[in-house]
Amino acid sequence: MKRNRIIALLIALALLFPCFALTAQASETPYAIGNPYASVDWSAWGAYKTQLHVHTNASDGATPLDELVEEHYALGYDILAITDHMTLGAPWDQMPRTVPIMRLIKYSRTQMAVMAPLTSERRQEILTGVDRGGRGMLEITRGVELNGAVPSNSHLQGFFSDFGQGFIGMDMDWETPVKRAQAAGGVTTLNHLGEPSGAEDSGDINFYADNPNWVDKFAYLFVNYPSCLGMDVNSGTNDGTKYDMILYDEILKKAVPHGSVPWAFTYSDGHGSGQFDRAFTIHLMPEKTEAALRTSMETGAFFGFSRHARLDKGDAFVGAGDPPAVSSIAVDGAGAITITASNFDTIVWTSMGEEITRTEAGDLGAYTETLNIADFDAKIGSYVRAYLLGPGGILYIQPFTVLRTDQLLDAPMPIPRVMDYSVPLSWISAVSNLLFSYTPLYLLKWVMVIFDPYVDLPFIPWAELIGG
Repeated sequence: MKRNRIIALLIALALLFPCFALTAQASETPYAIGNPYASVDWSAWGAYKTQLHVHTNASDGATPLDELVEEHYALGYDILAITDHMTLGAPWDQMPRTVPIMRLIKYSRTQMAVMAPLTSERRQEILTGVDRGGRGMLEITRGVELNGAVPSNSHLQGFFSDFGQGFIGMDMDWETPVKRAQAAGGVTTLNHLGEPSGAEDSGDINFYADNPNWVDKFAYLFVNYPSCLGMDVNSGTNDGTKYDMILYDEILKKAVPHGSVPWAFTYSDGHGSGQFDRAFTIHLMPEKTEAALRTSMETGAFFGFSRHARLDKGDAFVGAGDPPAVSSIAVDGAGAITITASNFDTIVWTSMGEEITRTEAGDLGAYTETLNIADFDAKIGSYVRAYLLGPGGILYIQPFTVLRTDQLLDAPMPIPRVMDYSVPLSWISAVSNLLFSYTPLYLLKWVMVIFDPYVDLPFIPWAELIGG
């Protein structure tokens, strides 16, 4: 038994703290802290304002492509990924291939209006930032919202692969698109989970404690699919995701002992003008490239930000002005985590779903906060995380994993695969995918989700016919 526990400890060290295990052994420090910001060069890297979830009138938004790109550019974004339902993002001067039936379902927003890409000249100006002091906006194509037409809004984002075009999905089945996106070389994040779970509609802050199957369902995905990077913890105005940070902590409790740390993303999920700046991520990168963005998303070297913080600030609060700004994070072998930041008034530390401590910073100038793990050892479990509150809104710092170097660990509890109605639906999805790909039923699929008259019949003057 003792030998098995030692083996379990070594496995945990290898999985959770590969860059800390040897250091901890050599210096005999009491803690090994997993720091997602360990590789960041705070003096040289940029902090890039990024939108990874937004919609045009190519699926269920109201704003044409050119206007949406221009509005993000005017709002000071550095990186933009357009993620329309079932519609892979395309270069901003090209017409994306749409699923017209999706646009028709959302006619109240789209009006089936002609989509309007940028001119090639204007796209190049935005990419290079000619009218913004050389600060261009990076174009991320191949972004898509998956499970785009399911009734429960069990949505997820796909990035960096060609999977997802025309993919309708099955209700409550996140696993199939996660698996297929991973096979295609892409990554995924789970969207506004409080909506399909029903937590927000319940109005019950204890919803996830009383319904642990939801925690298992999502923790299973993070542990078994490394390309599933995290979840949207605060979406839009935070009305459908008010309790998602509670869910997030419950997931961390189960996933971290398995060596998996899902990251906290925040998205505007904007569908029209005026909605595009309510939540975004801030990525720390040595250069503004797609490859660097993917690395930041995979390693957790970013922050999530929202102007809404319903659990902490109440439903009426709407932040205004700049978000809290972190200028450095340092971790030492003795178990001290030091954060220097500005433009905030409160820092809150939590672990295992419970608040450990909070500090009122006073004015909004630069402030340095150090959390010594030893001072709160009894309250800290396998991770600790912090968030900052300020007049601009709430800034989420990614979790730090915590291991006591003298602690013997049993193997983590297995996370069951939840066998709800989505499982047989996923089987139906697999069979129907074969039928609609290799039988005459493909014609029906082509008409419903592949054929796009704007792209496939470009010689027709759609703008003149529709009046768009």
